[in-house]
Amino acid sequence: MKDIYLISDTHFGHWFAVWFWNRPFENIKEMNNALIYNWNNRIKEDDIIIVLGDFFAGNRLFLKYLLNNLNGEKILIKGNHDFKFRYKKLLTEKEVSFYNRMEFSLDEYHFLLTHKPMKKLPDKTINIHGHHHKKLIPPKYEKHKYFNVAVEHNNYKPVALEEIIEDKLGKKKLDNLKIIEQIKYSSLNKKYAIAFT
Repeated sequence: MKDIYLISDTHFGHWFAVWFWNRPFENIKEMNNALIYNWNNRIKEDDIIIVLGDFFAGNRLFLKYLLNNLNGEKILIKGNHDFKFRYKKLLTEKEVSFYNRMEFSLDEYHFLLTHKPMKKLPDKTINIHGHHHKKLIPPKYEKHKYFNVAVEHNNYKPVALEEIIEDKLGKKKLDNLKIIEQIKYSSLNKKYAIAFT
C-alpha cells in the first residue's frame, strides 16, 4: 500500500542553503547527498511524496538527476524560491505534478497543504506547511493548527502523513487511499494545479 510523506525546503543545489540556515553539512554536495539518502531511506518507489515548496535550484540536467535518484511519486507545491523560470523546467518533466496549494479532509477536519503558513485558520483546520527554517511557527499563529515539515525541523527527513495526523488528532490508522483520491483527483485540487499553455 502507498504511504504519503511530506517535506519542504530541501533547497537541493541552492548554493547559500548550508551557510544561510546553518545546516550541519560541510558543503552543498554533502547536503544534497544527505537529503537524497534520508529521502530514499524512508520513501519507497510507489509512495507519494508532497514537497511543500523550495525544492531545488539548478539546470535541467540537475533536475533530471534529482528526479531519477529520489524515490516516490512527486507532487510539488510552489514555494517562494520556485520562480517561474525554475518551475517551467519542472512542468516539462512528466514525473512531477505542480500546484499552488492542495487540500483534503479527514473526518470533520480540513487540511491545507501550503508553502507559507496561512493566517487565521478556521476551527478544525490544520495547515501543513514549510517556509520557516528557524522557528516552527511565528508566535502570532495558533500553534496547534500548524505542522511545519521544513527539513530543519525534522532531521532533514520526510515526515509520514500518518505521523502528522497522530500528532494533531491522536489518530493512528489512516485510509491512505481516500486521502490519495482527494489529493490527486478532486476537482478542488485540480483548480490549484499549475500548467502552461
